[in-house]
Amino acid sequence: MPGRPPREHGFTILVLLVVLLILSLVAATSVRWYFSRAEITLENAAVLLARDLRAAQHRSIFLGRPGRLLFLPDGSGYVLLDEHGGLAQNPQTDEPFVRIYPDDGVFVGVEVLAAAAGTDRALEIDSHGHPTEDLEVTLAFRGERRTLRLEQDTGEIVIEGSTSAWRDSGP
Repeated sequence: MPGRPPREHGFTILVLLVVLLILSLVAATSVRWYFSRAEITLENAAVLLARDLRAAQHRSIFLGRPGRLLFLPDGSGYVLLDEHGGLAQNPQTDEPFVRIYPDDGVFVGVEVLAAAAGTDRALEIDSHGHPTEDLEVTLAFRGERRTLRLEQDTGEIVIEGSTSAWRDSGP
């Protein structure tokens, strides 16, 4: 027909927004479902604890100062204290060394059931990054448990109860 402009092909901004909204809802739902599985959440929490232990050791090596990884009495997480008892900063991120599971969205429900390092709930790390005692920490989530062990002599970290054997030989 004469006088009609040719029809343009493509997406309108409204169609694009609707598609993005649907993809966002699917992603949000699937991520929540994935991390609600106890074996996934607990495994990730245990590996994160192992990595935080290594980061605390690396901080002591880097700065040449001791640190103290303290597991909170309410079982909600742990903090790294400096040699003066203040909250230690991570030199790589300049963030404080604090891990509170309820504040970390994907770890809501994870708790530290037990933590033993020597005679208390704190792991001493010397200025060379070496632990001064063995550490055993049990994490729980929805009835499942993982136990992380750090051996003072070898520096090896082992996560027991995981679906895959997890080991780290040292910093």
